[in-house]
Amino acid sequence: MEGLLNMHEALSVRGGMILCHPHPQFGGDMHNTVISTTAETAWQEGFSTLRFNFRGVGESEGTYGEGIGEQEDVKAAIDFFSARQNEPPRLLIVLGYSFGAWAGLPVAMKDERVNGLIAIAPPLQMMDFDPSTASSSALKSRVSGTLRINFLMGSEKQKLVIAGTRDLFCPALDLEKWFHALSEPKSLSIIQGADHFFSFHANLLIQPLQEFLKKFY
Repeated sequence: MEGLLNMHEALSVRGGMILCHPHPQFGGDMHNTVISTTAETAWQEGFSTLRFNFRGVGESEGTYGEGIGEQEDVKAAIDFFSARQNEPPRLLIVLGYSFGAWAGLPVAMKDERVNGLIAIAPPLQMMDFDPSTASSSALKSRVSGTLRINFLMGSEKQKLVIAGTRDLFCPALDLEKWFHALSEPKSLSIIQGADHFFSFHANLLIQPLQEFLKKFY
């Protein structure tokens, strides 16, 4: 797997963040603008960061794993990051953007080393956000017209959800249902005018991310 690891010195590190990029089959990689912007913000807030390419992307070996393989990639990234700490960081956060939220956050939810979860533009219209059914059949998954919204339900970890008002893959009504079903603690930030790709709006991700990270110190 190919990745970019930025480590703070031990005396200044507040924790770590692992970032999961959008869909590999639609051009997503670790250099995506949203991933780059959030990684830089986390770094400025004192967090070491690891962003990586899912299998089959860039220099990462393998082929697209229909979400199941990508969950294994997230597990490997958490293991890699954790093994390189002289002392375990006080906290570890996993951020997923679009497909990255679908593939990464179910893994992070179950991993005791992870303290916080960030979902940016979860594609609720496009993918089934039930982590028990991560597969290609989850695409466009609606059963009898009812969106399955139990992704992340029951998790008591700190959660941040960010979405734009013009996101066709994360409509307001679906987002409201999904977010309401999540357990506390949780927070929701809506970016006015932003679409799924945060075209011209990536800088507006900085403030809600900073506010979320400050909850940990």
